Order: sequence, then C-alpha cells, then structure tokens
Amino acid sequence: MEQEATIDQMEQEIVDLELHIGRVRARQMTLLAELDRFQVPLGDGCRSMVEWTASRLDVAPETATALVRASRTVMDTPAVSEALAAGEVTFDRAVELCRYAATGITDPFGAAWRFDIAGLRREVSRAHRLTRDQEHQTACDRYLAMQPNLDLTAWRLWGLLPGVDGAIVEAALTRRGDTFPALADGTRGSRGQRHADALTAVCQDSLTGTAGQTDSTPLLTVFIDAEEASRTNNETGVTLDSGTRIGPSALDELLCDTRIETILTSSGTPLAVGRRIRTVSPALRRAILHRDGAACTADGCTSRYRLQPHHIVPYSQGGRTDPDNLTTLCWYHHHVVIHGMGYTIDHDSPPARLRFRKPHGGPDPP
Repeated sequence: MEQEATIDQMEQEIVDLELHIGRVRARQMTLLAELDRFQVPLGDGCRSMVEWTASRLDVAPETATALVRASRTVMDTPAVSEALAAGEVTFDRAVELCRYAATGITDPFGAAWRFDIAGLRREVSRAHRLTRDQEHQTACDRYLAMQPNLDLTAWRLWGLLPGVDGAIVEAALTRRGDTFPALADGTRGSRGQRHADALTAVCQDSLTGTAGQTDSTPLLTVFIDAEEASRTNNETGVTLDSGTRIGPSALDELLCDTRIETILTSSGTPLAVGRRIRTVSPALRRAILHRDGAACTADGCTSRYRLQPHHIVPYSQGGRTDPDNLTTLCWYHHHVVIHGMGYTIDHDSPPARLRFRKPHGGPDPP
C-alpha cells in the first residue's frame, strides 16, 4: 500500500509547482515578446497584444495584461529573467522585481528579498517618481461615474481621484460613517457599507443646505400605476419622476416624512393628481421632537443627526399621522436600519428606548 504524502511533502510540492509555473511563464513571455516584435496580433485582426493573448490563451484580460506587460519588462532585466527561467523566483515576484528595477534600483535582488509580494509592491510605490506632469495628468483624468441598472433600482459608482482628494474623501466618509450607531444586533456593517451610508448622508446635507435638523425637504413626484401597484402590493408600478423604480419600503420612507405629490395612472394615463403633502406637518414635527427630548428614541443611540419623525405603523398600512403613532429616529436608524434593511420596531420595548427586530423572521437581537 502506497504511503500517503506528509504535510511537509504536500507543502513542498505546492511550492515546486509554483516555481514550475514560473518557468513556464518565462517561456511564454519569451514567445510573446517575439510575436509582439513581429506584430502578429495586427495580422490576426486584433487591436492589441493583450487582446490577442486573451483570445489565443483563453485567459482573462487581466491575466493577458500581466503576461504582455511582463514580456516587455522582464526581458529588459536579464538577472530577473534568468532567475524566473531557472525556477528561482515566482512569476509574481519576477514582475515586481522588474518594476522595482525600473525605479532606478541597480540591484533589485538585494533588499527586495526581505519583502513579501505586498511589501515589495509598497517599496516600488515608495520609490516611484511622481512628476509634475503626472500629477497634472491625474488631476485632468479625475472623474466619477454613476451607472444605474436597467430598471434604475440600483446604482454602481466608480472613478478616479488625485491622491490628496481621494484621501480627503476617504477620511470624510470614514468619519461620517463612524458616527452611525451599531445595528440592533450589535454589528456595525462593513467598511464599504458605512462608506455608502456616509456618502448618501453627505449628499443629502448638500441638497438641504445643512448637516443638522432641517425642514427644507425636497419635493418628490411619485407616479403610481393603480393596477400594477394594487396587484403586487406596491412591489411594481411605483416610480419617481426621474424614472427610478421604488419598492414598498422606499415608498413607506417617503410617506414617513417627505414632501411628495402623487400622480395616479392607469396604463400610463393620469387619473388623478394628489396635492403636495407632508405627512408630518412642521408643527407636529416640532411637537414630536420636543416630546422625545430632541433625540433618537432607539435604545442606546445618542445621535442627533437629522432627526426625523417615523410612523411606527407605516402610513401605507393605515398608520395614523398622530403623536401616538410617531416616534423620533436619527437618519441612520430611520433611513438605513428600518427602511433600508427592513428592521421593525419591537412593540414591547419602552417608547423612549425602542429596540428592533430583525427582518424576515430572523432571531431577535440580544
């Protein structure tokens, strides 16, 4: 019976295989450099060497980019090329060593052996020269792109900022995100989620002109297709004037404390136009805030950021707009926790120390 490999043997085999991959990559890069020199991709109707490599090797574009870039740089660093071909370094380390050499380091093998790949990349970044022209180009290349999905129910954001501007934005979002309290179960959400909430809060401040309490809520127009909304319990048939579709939770939030005008339609034909309304009048809002001590009533929350009256029983479900059915919540508990994440108020909790229940029948928070 053949004896099973030991842990040490398996670990060594994995290491040997990675070095073998490096030797194979070295040969690939030699061939790619030659094919690039003869401009083979153009003859095959490809726009670039990267496109040709991705097609012929059936690899992802990022893999093809790494291979082509390495084929053009590794060969200019003979010591690294030889070490890769001999199986002395991995492909990833060879690529970073070449980038390190491009910064002007005469012996990339010297100090570089003290770093792992991440550390080597940091050294490359530290040694990389940043000219005025590059700084100006980065400033000219700045952009922020926002792309909605087909039915406008979600947005994807991406972009490019100069280093200082990016640091400012990150610091601002982190600081704002850290002011939001924990969820009912004690968790705080991921860093990305906190940044997303913070960005929305900052933009809302910009629209209303203040980061504190305000009565200048923007007017929104809501189009409701009578048949569709009734058939699906508001899960379809409700859109804003921008074309953005909203669901029942977003509609509940708008009906909580937003100036809206409703336009009822049937098959696209307007049936009735509702008056502009604020479901909570300014006087009632002030009364509720005074009653609740101008503070969020969520248990343990000390935030006073954008305090908002909230319908305990949703307006869309027949909840009345009167003091007994209204409570004060901060923007985070109102916008994110209840209307965004679907938490509900535990009616057994005290009025000024509200606790929340997880959505969809999940376990109650401790």
